[in-house]
Amino acid sequence: MTIGTVLAMVGCMGRAPTDKIFIQSQHDSDIDFHAYHSYAWLHRERMKSNPVFLKNPELAGLINMAVDKQLAAKGFEKTSATAADFLVAVNARVREVTVISSLRNQGWSHGYDRSAPGNTTSATGMNKMSEGTLVLEIIDTASEGIVWQSQAAGVIGGRDAIAPAVDTAVARMLERFPPES
Repeated sequence: MTIGTVLAMVGCMGRAPTDKIFIQSQHDSDIDFHAYHSYAWLHRERMKSNPVFLKNPELAGLINMAVDKQLAAKGFEKTSATAADFLVAVNARVREVTVISSLRNQGWSHGYDRSAPGNTTSATGMNKMSEGTLVLEIIDTASEGIVWQSQAAGVIGGRDAIAPAVDTAVARMLERFPPES
């Protein structure tokens, strides 16, 4: 599997429900997020040096567009790094995971009661999958510290679902940004 499928990385997105994305966010409760009005991107070159983005160059652009769209909808203005209230940083990673599942089968089949003792079958399967994680960070320009972070993780889906997967994941990640102070 190529990293080109990484955008579906934010989770079981391809043909599976979007509720299979695991989202986790945290923030500095001492920050007044309502004082933020403008943002800029932190070192896009750093993003491009990430192995995930190197193998899938369009991924960075899709993430940038999705974040820009969500922040604009919340009233934030995109500006230069020197004029911004906060900076946005993005990171992505992919790792191989093994999923163990078991199946127990019993019951009626072809008119016979298979639930009788001895008519139960079970099987255990092991599947290797790629799990992707997308990380968004908000960095306060005054303190230069990370004040908000969100991660989205899930099983990588098909390449054809990349753009919708990014849009959905970023929307879910930013739905509670800015947090209530």
